Amino acid sequence: MHNTFITRHFDWDGRHGSRPVRAANRALRLLGKSARVRAPYSTGYMSTVEQRINLYHFISQLIAHDVRGDLVEIGTFVGETAVLISKVLEGEHNIDRRLHVYDSFTPLWNTPEPLKVLEQNFVEHRLPLPEIHKGWFKDTMPDELPNEICFAHIDCGWGGDPREHEQVLLEAMAHIYPRMTHGAICSIVDYTDNSELPDAEDAQPGVKPAFDKFMADKPEHISVLFAGEFGHAYFRKL
Repeated sequence: MHNTFITRHFDWDGRHGSRPVRAANRALRLLGKSARVRAPYSTGYMSTVEQRINLYHFISQLIAHDVRGDLVEIGTFVGETAVLISKVLEGEHNIDRRLHVYDSFTPLWNTPEPLKVLEQNFVEHRLPLPEIHKGWFKDTMPDELPNEICFAHIDCGWGGDPREHEQVLLEAMAHIYPRMTHGAICSIVDYTDNSELPDAEDAQPGVKPAFDKFMADKPEHISVLFAGEFGHAYFRKL
């Protein structure tokens, strides 16, 4: 695994910092200082080192146990995590498994063309492009999901009402869960359980209620993972 997936920086103006980091940077700005501090576990990406290591182990396990199906990422933006997933597949010689990515590719955070940046990221890392599904989830699912899914990475951030976010996730999972094969893993970014990890920042408060509600009548159990300053959890399909 090339170290670029751990250390390479992507500038999206520091919004990912923890509360102490943000407070320190506000103080520096008020003092007229140009220096900024960065969280110790931060990658500079929209994910932490720990989240990326978690993903590496998820996918490696699925390949080692030959779990059937393709991989899907719900919420991909410029494809940073999608590149990581593809790189793991390449390293494990399972590049024949297809990765499907789903996003509206709406311009955000000074990125006017997210889809173009995604394509450039894959070219830079000499990886084949994933199957790209552009549009709102309600329009691309369920018709454009693979019939069998071995890995689902759910990372559709939401800047609006957490209740709307919750509904979007519930609708997406209603299509994804039945297609997950035995042993498949669902990775849930921003699932924050402060009773287990009190220092994690609840960046997306619609995520935990949505998955708690969806999984309430399912046999699987959601497990919370350490992920630095952000939340991360998963469940494995029985």
